[in-house]
Amino acid sequence: MSYPHDFPKLRAVEAHPSQARRGMIDVIDPSGLAPDGLTLSEAVLFVISRMDGRHSRLDIQADFMRRQGTFLFSDDFEKMIEQLDRALFLEGPRFEAHVAELTRQYRAAPTRPLRDKESLGAPPDGLADYLDALLTIRASREPEANGRVIGLLAPHLDYDRGAPCYAAAYRAIARRTDARRFVILGTNHYGRSRAVVGTRKDFETPFGVVRHDAEFMRRLDKRCGADLCEREYDHVREHSVELQVLMLKHLLPDRELLIAPYLCPDPCGPTGTAPSDGQGVDLRDFAAALSAEIAADDVPTCVIAGADLSHVGRYFQDDRDLNGEVLRDVEDTDRQALDCILKCDPESLRAAVSLTENATNICSVGCAYVLTSVLKDRARPRLLHYHQALTREIENCVTCAAMEFTSG
Repeated sequence: MSYPHDFPKLRAVEAHPSQARRGMIDVIDPSGLAPDGLTLSEAVLFVISRMDGRHSRLDIQADFMRRQGTFLFSDDFEKMIEQLDRALFLEGPRFEAHVAELTRQYRAAPTRPLRDKESLGAPPDGLADYLDALLTIRASREPEANGRVIGLLAPHLDYDRGAPCYAAAYRAIARRTDARRFVILGTNHYGRSRAVVGTRKDFETPFGVVRHDAEFMRRLDKRCGADLCEREYDHVREHSVELQVLMLKHLLPDRELLIAPYLCPDPCGPTGTAPSDGQGVDLRDFAAALSAEIAADDVPTCVIAGADLSHVGRYFQDDRDLNGEVLRDVEDTDRQALDCILKCDPESLRAAVSLTENATNICSVGCAYVLTSVLKDRARPRLLHYHQALTREIENCVTCAAMEFTSG
């Protein structure tokens, strides 16, 4: 079968030197939509790097000739394109049909299943005991405040590495919120959507199923003038919402919880809060609609952002040594962003990160932006703890914070 487009377009993939075949390149799909990877030569890698939807087949063949000094014959090129298409690495009808079927299966399932328990950063068995012990960590020296908690900034790191901030954020939640609805904002690490995306699925947890607030989410769709769950399959592999849901269900086992889960895009690129591909709702408009919808009904609601901060070290293709000076600089950058949230100024948060072109790879500006936008006129924020999760052996540091928003 011939590939139907004259301008082939490679999907977002990652390339790494092959561990099994010296001199070759392993190419994988970080979203997991293409289940299998490919191992390619440097020459083929060059060819697929030109598959950006703007270069025709003839353009790519000419570029190959200039680069390699040899012909890329049309029959060979056709076989290469067919292989990539079958592997689901190219945009096109075959890939869209695959995603449509996965989405159909996801929507037909009774719940969103829990990802593998090993990814939680906690023992696969005895999770309740582990979380109870985690919540005893005295990370914060801040005395417990008065007032009702209506918002949290918490990590989405695995529980083990983010433990001090999970403890600070969630320790008192059972006593200090009467919320029955939790709007949970996460980061879309792997998905296709470049706009905010929700999911109309109940969430499985080891402690029971947590239901989504279908009516609230329908009303929010109406305010936004769009189906915010059109690309809800993005939620299947995403952990930033899931980790908050598990913690809430553990801490509030007898409360009839409702969740409204949404993943938020990065608003710091060239298009700002507008989706970079022009498809979907502007993040600023979503935040305004969410604020209005929360205000319009009387169900006690808490907004939670599952948000990590900087990602530095060679694990993240950052060549800096993770010495004391670098880590202090990273903390300074993080605290500038956190100060914007403490000042209830979402636009300055976005501007501060954009100004440095996000030099420390803060991954969750989108959900922090929405959290701050929604609560800026109705709550007082307070920073509870800041934490750097440093893993020197793999040259990896991820930072996070715990913050609460109180009213009354």
